[in-house]
Amino acid sequence: MKQDRPAEQYLLVETQSGGTAERFLADAAALAGSGERVRLFLAADGVALGIRGANAKLPQFLGAGGQTWVDDFSLAHRALHAAPLVPGVRTTGISDLADWLLEPGTRVVWH
Repeated sequence: MKQDRPAEQYLLVETQSGGTAERFLADAAALAGSGERVRLFLAADGVALGIRGANAKLPQFLGAGGQTWVDDFSLAHRALHAAPLVPGVRTTGISDLADWLLEPGTRVVWH
């Protein structure tokens, strides 16, 4: 008897900005572009990547079908809560991240 398994999905958490974060976003875009379900959560210094015009990789990730959320606490802590976000990026809190971490079939990469 075949056992039903939950669909796999990726939850990528970016806490940095700069060169390594840009490479992480490029990898995320490639993963989403290959048809995988990919969520990206930006926290700590990584929230800067969600600001409109901050980088070219996040719009590519969104265009490939990825979904992105920015941690509202990290935005406020860095006085970025009023900054314009990349279109398609939403804000949320750490409680949503905790829920996503526990969803069956979720593969997590924390950077």
